[in-house]
Amino acid sequence: MDPNQVQENNNTSAQGQAPQYLLKPSVEGLGGWLVLVQISIYFSLITITIFMFNSVLPIFDPEIWNVFADQASPYYDSMFVPLIVFEIIMNVAFVILLGIALYLMYKKKSAFPRLMIGYILFSLLASVLDYVLVNQVEILVEEDNGQFIREIVRACLYACIWIPYFIRSKRVRNTFVN
Repeated sequence: MDPNQVQENNNTSAQGQAPQYLLKPSVEGLGGWLVLVQISIYFSLITITIFMFNSVLPIFDPEIWNVFADQASPYYDSMFVPLIVFEIIMNVAFVILLGIALYLMYKKKSAFPRLMIGYILFSLLASVLDYVLVNQVEILVEEDNGQFIREIVRACLYACIWIPYFIRSKRVRNTFVN
């Protein structure tokens, strides 16, 4: 018997599958499109943190706060304080979820894809709620340049792209197994 034939027979399973050295390796790991997911998570963490420090937290300076929260102020709106509270809660929740997502992703936990789908849907819902709340504050409605609608459209597009990816991707299915 030819030695090459013996080697080939040893590498072929009893079920008649191709030899091991001829099988394509399955896609797995944090490469491919998951690189974009990682970049997106880090980018979101950075932009949310910058937004919180530059736009939300300065509102609590007593001079600025009194302009919007004092009923005697011409800029007072009863919905402004609930809007600020909503913004803080949502952004803190986003930072926590993204931190958990990074942990799950690098540990290759099976919960990562579900968490990301939930995060994406939560982000879309938060964009819609933010739009509804902002439209209750007259001074913000006057200064709106379509930014909130663009944010909703962006969140919808993001969901339409990445949710199916997390559901159907072989790389996701093969990577997040722990």
